[in-house]
Amino acid sequence: MSNEQDRLVEQATRWIVLLRSGQASEAQRQAFLAWRARDPRHDELCLRLERTLGVFQVPIAQGVDGGVLQRALEAPSSRRKVLQRGLLGVGLMIGGGWSLAPSFESLGADFSTGIGQRQTVQLDDGSELVLNAQSAADVRFDEQRRVLQWRGGEGLIHVAADRRPFVLHTSGGEVQARDARVLLRDRDARCRVGAMDRALQIVTRGGDRLQLQAGQEVDFDRYRFGVVQALRSADSAWVNGLLEVRDRPLSEVIEALRPYRHGVLRLDPAIAGLRVSGLYRLDQSDRVLDALSRTLPIRISRRSDYWVTLLPA
Repeated sequence: MSNEQDRLVEQATRWIVLLRSGQASEAQRQAFLAWRARDPRHDELCLRLERTLGVFQVPIAQGVDGGVLQRALEAPSSRRKVLQRGLLGVGLMIGGGWSLAPSFESLGADFSTGIGQRQTVQLDDGSELVLNAQSAADVRFDEQRRVLQWRGGEGLIHVAADRRPFVLHTSGGEVQARDARVLLRDRDARCRVGAMDRALQIVTRGGDRLQLQAGQEVDFDRYRFGVVQALRSADSAWVNGLLEVRDRPLSEVIEALRPYRHGVLRLDPAIAGLRVSGLYRLDQSDRVLDALSRTLPIRISRRSDYWVTLLPA
């Protein structure tokens, strides 16, 4: 996170914790509204914190008193940093595999989606970009080439024919395409690219190269490629709001549901490998969880609507 983003997050955290503490005066509430309206970035950050749980529900869900949090924010900077990271989800990654990082990465992005949102964007060159939930990208086109800087998440790119090359910048490296449809997933510094109808050239940040043929997909990071596999039709089902799985681990299902849920969705490692097959609606994640609990040896613990854990039955 940049220094500027860190500063904004600290300001927003202070305001929101104060308001949640129940100790804010009317003058402080009005001051918060004025701060929020002063800069579009302030409002955008507050909206994302609200939508993605962040400092609104986490303290309450954990049973932490708002006054205690407010006093902690006055602590020396090192302790304050720890608190902010805990509030913003980094501390929740332990055993939960859940973080707010994609949301903050998308602040100021040319195109982005929030929780449970999908968006289709027509680019200036005639290309089409379909964003899955909690995804973001920047567009940098000039006379020499077309660059799509991927900030994180999942997307389907229909690359239009053009004399200029089209380059996807990901956390793991570059994907070069011409007049092609590309499936891309980039989360937690791991990428997956699928070549739907034409070959793609992939170059990792370490310099390794791979010619991915049509109908193939591959996982990679900045250092190495995984095993090239046949592209699964289920991988693009999210475009239609569906989650299609055929003998896949439960962990993969939960990972697909997280961008469609507010709050924390935790999975006990003991049941992460259970195999799942089915067709589900991403926009109805609670129903998906209930269906899974009826067909698998698992149970669902709901501390609140924002804190759900899947456990062995």
